[in-house]
Amino acid sequence: MLPINKYILTLALLVNGLLITHAQNLESIGVKKGIKMNGSLNLNTVSYYAHGIEQRRDPFNWFFTGNLNINLFGYDAPLSFSYSNANKSFSQPFNQFSFQPQYKWVKTYVGYNSMTFSNYTLAGHVFLGGGVELSPGKWKIAAMYGRLKKAVPFTETDTVNAIYKRMGYGLKVGYEDNGNSISANIFTAKDDVNSIPYTLFNSTLTPKQNIALSINGRKTFLKRFFVEAEYAVSALNNDIRANDSEEDTVVNKPTNNIIKGLLPENATSRYYDALNASVGYQGNWYTLQFRYERIAPEYQTLGAYYFNNDMRNITVVPSVRLFKNKLNLSANVGFQENNLDESRTSTTKRTVGAFNATYVPNEKWSFAGNYSNFSSYTNVRPQVDPYYRDNLDTLNFYQVSQTTTGTVMRNLGGQENPQSIMLTGSYQKASDVAEYEGGSQQSDFLTMNIAYSYSLVPSNLTLALAGNVYTNNAAGVKSTYWGPTVSATKSFMDKTLRGSLASSYNETSGDNIQSSPVLNSRLSISYAPKGKEGANSSHNFSLGMNVLNRLKSTEQQPSYTELTGTLNYTYSF
Repeated sequence: MLPINKYILTLALLVNGLLITHAQNLESIGVKKGIKMNGSLNLNTVSYYAHGIEQRRDPFNWFFTGNLNINLFGYDAPLSFSYSNANKSFSQPFNQFSFQPQYKWVKTYVGYNSMTFSNYTLAGHVFLGGGVELSPGKWKIAAMYGRLKKAVPFTETDTVNAIYKRMGYGLKVGYEDNGNSISANIFTAKDDVNSIPYTLFNSTLTPKQNIALSINGRKTFLKRFFVEAEYAVSALNNDIRANDSEEDTVVNKPTNNIIKGLLPENATSRYYDALNASVGYQGNWYTLQFRYERIAPEYQTLGAYYFNNDMRNITVVPSVRLFKNKLNLSANVGFQENNLDESRTSTTKRTVGAFNATYVPNEKWSFAGNYSNFSSYTNVRPQVDPYYRDNLDTLNFYQVSQTTTGTVMRNLGGQENPQSIMLTGSYQKASDVAEYEGGSQQSDFLTMNIAYSYSLVPSNLTLALAGNVYTNNAAGVKSTYWGPTVSATKSFMDKTLRGSLASSYNETSGDNIQSSPVLNSRLSISYAPKGKEGANSSHNFSLGMNVLNRLKSTEQQPSYTELTGTLNYTYSF
């Protein structure tokens, strides 16, 4: 971890470098705009103590974060950073800084940042390095280069979390004009085999290499119709140390030669593709859209943290706006299936339906409702035995889940004593139907919440009362979770001092359930002194204390008390 003074020195060097770099072009970028700074600094501490149970978190942690924007004669240079004593608990950096200078249509990235080229190539992965986004006229150009992962070697105490150093770079070029667009991007990443001193014989860690590219386009025609599509391909070597003989190379069916040759091939080479397309019509008061998405089995790139794969989605998405937009109706109905290459022992087909409605007739009332019905069908077939086959081993498995939610809100009172009542409810029914004895199960879940708030504007006082009930009947076991919550909030000293006190009681009961009630109370105080008239800076102090008590001991759960305190200071300028 770097000392704080090094952050200050780094910031000073960056500002000085910007001044030197642009000293020769002050006339062209506007000397009259001068130098302006704004941002915020935040220091937060968290303390913790438990009695009756083991300590479940560190007794003390502190976090220091900041955002700073420097405007040099019209040139924006935002900087953000995070620093904490908790960094030692993470294999990848927690303490980070981000610098994003921008001037007109030029934006740059320095430090820890994330960029997105496509959902199928580079999609929000954090990297340490540099990037740039250019938008001259109708063109859009972006590029990046940096470290995606820091090397973490094996140790005697940790033989699981080792990681190779991973570097990556990418480029995206696009053109937009009156709602029509076309773009292409490419991203590649590679692990450094020599970034860790050794690997364990039985470890599954392997150095990888990846190249992915996609092309995306959108076109409007006949004024109201539109079509858009994206096609992506990805080539991945799961172990760059493997034998590179061509006869050992395994190539997936979907794309076997579009980007073949751009990446050195070996026995672990894999090729994937993805397609996402839609066509729709935009009317004055309604919209209709058809969507198709197909992602190959095991599709992945090193530029994203997670991918859905091995699925095909076909959906219809209509929406309607009526009564001067007071009533809004929308739906999403479609079909989904997996096992696209028929390599799995089971295939799942699912019909998806969701309907949403909101109605706001006036300022006093508002209604919202949602219904969704998800059904799936799975056919599990046994592995082929060359000497024996029994068709009775085939399993047909159906699963249906229905969810209904609703919200009603009523506003009461006048300007000096506004009140509100809100009722929300949710009911879910899930059923599994399998073609074998005892294979059918049903589960029901019901949640209800009612909340009432009352405000006295002249006294700066707000009172609230709420109640929650949650019941479920799953696998023949019934349980109920319920409890009230009360809270009070009041402002003092011309609204510069604000205090809040809340307490909730929760209890669980049901078949063969022994659970003691829990009382959770929280006190918070915040103070934001008023600055001088015309000043742009402000200070904010806040103190919080949370006490959680499990009131009675049971055979499964002992009684205990947890105290968590927070102290926060924020300076904005």
